[in-house]
Amino acid sequence: MSYRSLFSHKKYIASKSVVIFCNQSSYDFTSKKYLFDLIAEDGKLNRILMPEHGLFSEHQDQENIDDIYYKGIPCTSLYNKKTNITGPEAGMFKNADTLIIDIQDVGVRFFTFTTHMFILLHFVSQHLPDITVLLLDRQNPLGSKAEGTILDERYTSFLGVSGMIHRHGMSTGELCDWYLKRHDLAISIHKVSFTISSNLFISPSPNLPSYHSLQVYPGQCFWEATTFSEGRGTTRPFELIGHPNLTFDISEKIGQQFNKKYRNLAFIRSTYFMPVYHKHCNKICCGWHLFIEDFENYQTIKGTMDIMKWVREIFPENDFWRAGKYEFDSEATAAQILMGDDRLIGYIEGEINESEVTEIMLKEQQKWKSQNV
Repeated sequence: MSYRSLFSHKKYIASKSVVIFCNQSSYDFTSKKYLFDLIAEDGKLNRILMPEHGLFSEHQDQENIDDIYYKGIPCTSLYNKKTNITGPEAGMFKNADTLIIDIQDVGVRFFTFTTHMFILLHFVSQHLPDITVLLLDRQNPLGSKAEGTILDERYTSFLGVSGMIHRHGMSTGELCDWYLKRHDLAISIHKVSFTISSNLFISPSPNLPSYHSLQVYPGQCFWEATTFSEGRGTTRPFELIGHPNLTFDISEKIGQQFNKKYRNLAFIRSTYFMPVYHKHCNKICCGWHLFIEDFENYQTIKGTMDIMKWVREIFPENDFWRAGKYEFDSEATAAQILMGDDRLIGYIEGEINESEVTEIMLKEQQKWKSQNV
């Protein structure tokens, strides 16, 4: 887990002025230093480009990120809502000859760092044809398994580009190859392999603090589209879900259904929790804590959808879906953006049966794999 292969790469050796897109996950565990510090010590660091959440993941979701300085180096926000800058501009690359991209992806299309990366690639193809692009090809922490359905064009937003499946099963380099091919972009990317370890892992995002939070995230992120807490504001984001109006009796009934259906794959325990920020701040929520026992075989998206479906059946009097637009660049609701498929919403609403939705997802997953072999 060092950057030895990057620093020995002939394109890096030839570089004189580097712009790097990264955050705190760009850390060298051998030297115990951030990658941007190592490049600065090399006398080559021109600028840092920051994604949503900031350089050290110190900001919460959808919070504005201001430009800052780090040890005298300008750090430019790619998520500055005050100035409507959510992408690169030519001035960010003044005097630069090399762009390094080093972002720890988490395996799902609604992770905004991936969208940042795609926007960067598109910008480079149009405005910086001569710049060298070095990409740290990080492995997917969720493995190669694909899940879900492919996003329709009408629900494209900063939380997902069209044509991408919920859980993609690709490395960072494979993701870039997919995007360049899909948009016919002629960019020469120089990939540098980078291996991560579950024992030495720096969270790229403030609400994905552990490998287990990453494992539940592909499905559990759907709760953001509801009035239920997805566990933000607790020490177990996305593992905990609940609502102040839910009763323990209903929680146990749904828990029994889930634990029977997903025996030896996953289980949920009924519990109470209190978020200290975000949805239902300082209110006691009743709900569940999700545990995955067999990550390879548990269907993370289908499992979460089943809990949602049972909530709609047993607890219909509660307002379930989050109302209004969700992301700055789309008029669509949170459910439309995050789930990205009216058929999945229809399953939760009881409009499509289980065999139908299972067949839909199976076909979409096969389509995704066949397109990207």
